[in-house]
Amino acid sequence: MDNFSDITNIQAVLFDLDGTLMDSESLTDCAITNLLATHHITAETNASEFHGISWQAVADRLQELFPALVSIDVTDWLEAHCAQLIQQQAPDLIPGSRQAFLQASAQMPVAIVTGSNAATVEAYLERSQLKEACSFYISNERYKHSKPDPECYLVAARHLGLAPHTCLVFEDSQAGLCAAASAGMPAIAITHAAAEPAPGLARYSLSDYTLLPDDFFLRIRTAVTALQ
Repeated sequence: MDNFSDITNIQAVLFDLDGTLMDSESLTDCAITNLLATHHITAETNASEFHGISWQAVADRLQELFPALVSIDVTDWLEAHCAQLIQQQAPDLIPGSRQAFLQASAQMPVAIVTGSNAATVEAYLERSQLKEACSFYISNERYKHSKPDPECYLVAARHLGLAPHTCLVFEDSQAGLCAAASAGMPAIAITHAAAEPAPGLARYSLSDYTLLPDDFFLRIRTAVTALQ
């Protein structure tokens, strides 16, 4: 594995949530499948198209594909149904994600930037016992334009008072990686439950966080100190 020497001058770490910290994208797929079945729609969809984006963006796309859903509050239905699925069986954490989150937070501010709502983030932080380690989060209530638009990541950078290029992003979806790239932030792709990213979207691609060096976050923080 490369020594990640080209990742330098990092002053904050931003984690996506679904598919990046917890293995929950399958719940998105299940919620969409159940919605379509409830309304007797049998057409197949490309599941990856709905990964990494806000529920509102998912709803907009589904209503575009299936006009029968136009009169339905698809966003609320999907959010409520997915929350129910999570309560029934909480998704597993991506291997090594909790340790990486704690290691990062020991060195610099750490935030979650997600297309999920605040209730989902709060439930994750409570379940994983990471509330104290998380500096803040940007949930879908905090911005208007879904990933792949960079708005959510730029909102996070402004909240931190940092230049975007000093924020390192961990993402799994193409939409999320595109958002980070458009924001001017270096990214590491987590492919535990996702496809390999398109060329140029991520500095590195890892199946999970166990492949990060134990001193990774210390080293990138030390690099900042050396540059000051």
